[in-house]
Amino acid sequence: MLSIRLTRTGKKGQPNYRIVVTDERASVYSPYIENLGNYDPKTKKITLNKEKTMEWMVKGAKPSNTVAKLLEQEGLKHKSIVIKKFRAISKKELEKQKAAEEIEKAKEQAEKEAAKEAFEAQVEAEKKENESVDPLLAAADEAIAEEKKEEAKEETKAEVAEDAKEEAKTEEKEETA
Repeated sequence: MLSIRLTRTGKKGQPNYRIVVTDERASVYSPYIENLGNYDPKTKKITLNKEKTMEWMVKGAKPSNTVAKLLEQEGLKHKSIVIKKFRAISKKELEKQKAAEEIEKAKEQAEKEAAKEAFEAQVEAEKKENESVDPLLAAADEAIAEEKKEEAKEETKAEVAEDAKEEAKTEEKEETA
């Protein structure tokens, strides 16, 4: 992506800057695509080719924050000229932010603990319900009950058979007598 930024020139203690179009990933001292003008910070003198600058911004080049301020001073207007405002935060504001963050963290922690306790209570309630009607226990009880019924049927069949035999014997005795 292309950017319009400053490249330092001049002697030590006598800065002078070129306003250039370059790839934003390239080094500050690397070759640039085109020189758009100059800026002297001591005299605050700006020489700028406005037509070329506008052409590059139409093509998609975005100015750095410092260059955006210089372009605004020169009276250029374009949607890509955005000036970011940086402001130092005082110690009091930092302390207020930290206190607010701590309060928020405490609230989140309390909510998490409340949710955890509610979940544990729900799990305990489900365990109590399931203890009385545990599916495995219920199935085992049903199987035991079925086996007892079958045993009872077999016993009754055996008793009926024995009674029938005894009746047959008593009938035989009566007939023989």
